[in-house]
Amino acid sequence: MATFAEKEDCMLTTYQQPDSLSFLANLKDYVFETAADHVKVTVSLTHEGTTKTVMEDTLFPYGGQVAVEDLAGLLEPYVRQYLSATLQFTVTEMDAEGEVTATTTSGAFTVLFSMADVGVTAQEFTAEHFLTIMNGPKLTAGGREERVYAYGTSSVTIQGWLADGTSITKTMNATATSGGVSAFFVSADRVVSLLGTTTDMLKEYLVKSGAREQRFIVGCDMVPPAPSLAFVNSFGCVEFLHCVGTHQKDSQYTRQSARFSGQLRNYRIVEERRFTANTGWLNTAMADWADELFRSMEVYIWLGDTIGKAVVVNDSKSVITNEDDDMPAFEFTYQYAQRIHNVLQHRHAGRIFDNTFDHTFN
Repeated sequence: MATFAEKEDCMLTTYQQPDSLSFLANLKDYVFETAADHVKVTVSLTHEGTTKTVMEDTLFPYGGQVAVEDLAGLLEPYVRQYLSATLQFTVTEMDAEGEVTATTTSGAFTVLFSMADVGVTAQEFTAEHFLTIMNGPKLTAGGREERVYAYGTSSVTIQGWLADGTSITKTMNATATSGGVSAFFVSADRVVSLLGTTTDMLKEYLVKSGAREQRFIVGCDMVPPAPSLAFVNSFGCVEFLHCVGTHQKDSQYTRQSARFSGQLRNYRIVEERRFTANTGWLNTAMADWADELFRSMEVYIWLGDTIGKAVVVNDSKSVITNEDDDMPAFEFTYQYAQRIHNVLQHRHAGRIFDNTFDHTFN
């Protein structure tokens, strides 16, 4: 636990403070005891060398104690943007006349963005898991984007199992790193390029870093996803859901009319285009993980190699049972976030009709 700098005139005793590495969702309050008449508390965040003061307030002790509470609510807008940041407190103690009697600066506490209660400390979780709630194998195929994220490491090993029974293991370095969080682009296409094989030969692969593991099962799915969606998960990282069930488009128009020179005319037409998508059958791990899309505040159409239009999920239903043979498929509706819904997707983000429409006899 971080401790405060020693000062001869310091009257401050700390009762509770954040852990040296904390998730935002489980960030502890900062509680201390002081004999001062009042204190000025400054809360600052540092990310990649830039420090921002997020709170500076004068507080009066109650029963000799001061509690800085709801730090998660205070810091969320900043840590959501940064993924990780260094938190620090500065306490200036004052007497009744407003004269400074002591100034104390805390140690540094690393805060990682998380809106999930993971049940263990951030230190334990980040050492054993990638930054996702996915807890099992993920189904994938050629042409589908996949990424994993890890805190505190810059490389992973990838072991691929081939159709002839052999396996190949290679090391992959992070594609990008920010605030100690590294992103690894691990789509099947990139993995076969790294391993020197083909998508037809690759049956599954394991991405591993220390105790962290994520397994991907490679299918020979002839059905192109409609849509592929990129979304920000509970750890602030971008993940992808590729829907292979029925996809529908429903355009509704609101018209306002009036007569001009005796002729009836539509002078305003507002289009609202809503899509209904279906995930297709999901295994247990993916069914539980798919709720991340429905709770995400940032969702985008994925256009194969780039982020497309922002969309909003309007309605969703995700029901999972404990039946042994339960393989749920979730249906949800979404629409473009922008006002103009007459969007032309030259890069073919998805299809209007059932995914199986052109693949009935494949």
